[in-house]
Amino acid sequence: MPVLIMDFLHLVYWFVSINFSSCEKRILIKEGFILKHKIVFSVLILFLSCILFGCSGNSPVIPDVNQKEEIKSVVNNYWAALSDRQYALAKSYCVINGNFYALAEEYQNMPYLDSTTTEFSVYINWVDVTGNAATANTNLTITAIVCFEDICADESETLNNFSIDLTKTSGEWKLN
Repeated sequence: MPVLIMDFLHLVYWFVSINFSSCEKRILIKEGFILKHKIVFSVLILFLSCILFGCSGNSPVIPDVNQKEEIKSVVNNYWAALSDRQYALAKSYCVINGNFYALAEEYQNMPYLDSTTTEFSVYINWVDVTGNAATANTNLTITAIVCFEDICADESETLNNFSIDLTKTSGEWKLN
């Protein structure tokens, strides 16, 4: 980018320093007009270049629409992996030693009963992205199903507005 700016400034300098003497003779323009024209043109170019390059310094970061889809995918895949008892896969969606990593380890270390199933279903309300940090607001439904022989019972609880914080590390979104 600095090379582009330098080239632009060289072009402006060249244009301003053109010798307009041949134009003076042909068109019979007064001497002072050319000098005034050069000064006005120089000030105009300087003003426009300040606006053009000055306004682009701290442009706001517009979140990529794909980032929100990636975040939704990570959140859904984490809860699906926990539901399927794929704890190593669930932990791969997390920051190591983060809260959701610890939650996956907690479920992994629970005594496993063949008659018990825990299912997680998530509905993502919205996603907010700020740089390398994001928050997903979700409604999380946890359903525990217990079966004894042919008789099954289930109990569900929904956590509304359950907030999930994520961090982008090495180009991938991870749950904190």
